[in-house]
Amino acid sequence: MEELVTCPKCGNEFSFERIPVIDVKKHPVLKQQALDLSLFRVKCGECGADLMFPYPCVYHDPDKKIMIRLIPDQFTVYDLPAAPVHNEDEDTLRDVRSIHSLREKILIFDRGMDDRAIELLKILTVQQNPERFDAHDPDVLLLADTSEDALSFFALAKDGNDFILKTPLGLYEQMLGELDQLAIDRPSCFQFVDNEWILEQFRKKQQS
Repeated sequence: MEELVTCPKCGNEFSFERIPVIDVKKHPVLKQQALDLSLFRVKCGECGADLMFPYPCVYHDPDKKIMIRLIPDQFTVYDLPAAPVHNEDEDTLRDVRSIHSLREKILIFDRGMDDRAIELLKILTVQQNPERFDAHDPDVLLLADTSEDALSFFALAKDGNDFILKTPLGLYEQMLGELDQLAIDRPSCFQFVDNEWILEQFRKKQQS
């Protein structure tokens, strides 16, 4: 699906191909292109600028039962393509606002991890380091990689010196325990599972 876009650097207009439904079972190459963000990247043929054009789309991995809808800030759910058939009782359904969050969710679910625990861990990390992070930036911490004993986050620092933050895997496991103790359920429908969602769940538990 092609659309006409304009280079913000030089004003050149050119065609950009969008893939509304990213079905990684039918087209496995699309998974890596979603992870390296090349699905949203294009070079202007006039001035050579590297540009990013996020667009509404649905990432679908039928084998892992994952469906993620990308709804960039300037769009709404009405701009999304029709979602493939899914089962709300079995599938993991998420909404995200940025291509970086899309990449993070894919990494989390590929590794069999719980994004609720990841979000809780990110909240605590930012709260414990207010001098280093902007708590209002939704992408201030993003999962970059995992190993047997640690999680690596790409961190956006207040001073502009971005860095990789490594966190012991044990802290993630502690967050899982917190979620179980508070009986915070997994969403059964499309949901933005981010820091706002986690904090809202905690507020509801405190009020009940």
